Amino acid sequence: MSLEVVLTNVQLLLARPEEADLRKINHYAARRGAEVEEVSYIIKLYTENLPLYNSMGVELFVGDQQIRQYSSFKNGIYFKVNDPQQLSTLQGEEIRFRRPGTNEFVNTGIRLPAEESANRGTRGADVTQLPTQEEVLRE
Repeated sequence: MSLEVVLTNVQLLLARPEEADLRKINHYAARRGAEVEEVSYIIKLYTENLPLYNSMGVELFVGDQQIRQYSSFKNGIYFKVNDPQQLSTLQGEEIRFRRPGTNEFVNTGIRLPAEESANRGTRGADVTQLPTQEEVLRE
C-alpha cells in the first residue's frame, strides 16, 4: 500500500510551556549551563489526507531526524519542540514521511520555516502573554 501525503501548510508557533515542558526546558538549561527560553515551539502541519492511525503507521521526519512523538489536531498533525538548539537544526529541513520498516520516503517539498516566522524574541517578555498550547491547536 503506497503512502500519499499532501501538506498544505506548515506553521511554527510559540506557546506557553506546560508543566512537563518546563521540566524539559530546565533540564536543557542545566545540561548546558545556560539559560533556555521558557517557551514551547508548536509545529503544525496542515494535511489534506494523512492516514496517520491505520495499522501500518506513518513515521514523520524533518530532514534526517525522526519526530517520534506527534499528535493530531483538527486540520492535521503537530509536534512540539522545547529545545531551541533542536529547533535550529530542524529549521529549513524538508518534512518527510515513510512507512515503518521501509527506506522509501514521501518527500513533501515543504520545509520547516525559520524561527523568525514564529515572531521569536520572547526573551525578557512575559511568557504568560503567550497563548496556551490548547489555544494554538484550536485552529
